[in-house]
Amino acid sequence: MKRLFVAIEIIPQPALIEKINIIRKSSTVLDKINWIDIENMHLTLKFLGESHEDLIGNIEEIIKKIAQSTPAFQLQLNRIGAFGSRYQPRILWMGSYNQVTEIQTLHKKLEKNLYPLGFKPTYGNFVPHLTLARIHKIDNKKHFWKSIEQHQNTFDFQININEIILFESVINKGYKPIYKKIKVFPLKVNKA
Repeated sequence: MKRLFVAIEIIPQPALIEKINIIRKSSTVLDKINWIDIENMHLTLKFLGESHEDLIGNIEEIIKKIAQSTPAFQLQLNRIGAFGSRYQPRILWMGSYNQVTEIQTLHKKLEKNLYPLGFKPTYGNFVPHLTLARIHKIDNKKHFWKSIEQHQNTFDFQININEIILFESVINKGYKPIYKKIKVFPLKVNKA
């Protein structure tokens, strides 16, 4: 069994890394926040979970067909949000205020085409996002949110999306996952 997911890998440019590091300074030493390592940033399209290794070939074939029919596109990262309430946030994330049609379409195609292999649909709203941090406790919520909001208006980055990836998530003893690329699937090249 392998713990699998399909995602878009995000390789941030220096300006985005700088902005993420500024956001990280919103927390204090009294907070219990697990910040995601920059090299692990990704936007999950479909979480597959524990999967039999004999299904990987079929999964790859489905992802390949979807990727080949999806043109490369740009993603605008211009939003910081949280899952959970403002007083009890669980996940701090970045995403887009714009409707990201391409990401929604990729998600729906993966849901539909992987269902016959036994992968159940995702319940609830699919919110395309990149996790910045997992929050366990914030000591001073007013300070934290004021600091986040202070940087919201300066947060606007364009990222080219040219591929989707089948990943394996391996949980190590420190409970920090290691993401291994199983296969990369290029998106359709836009010809001018």
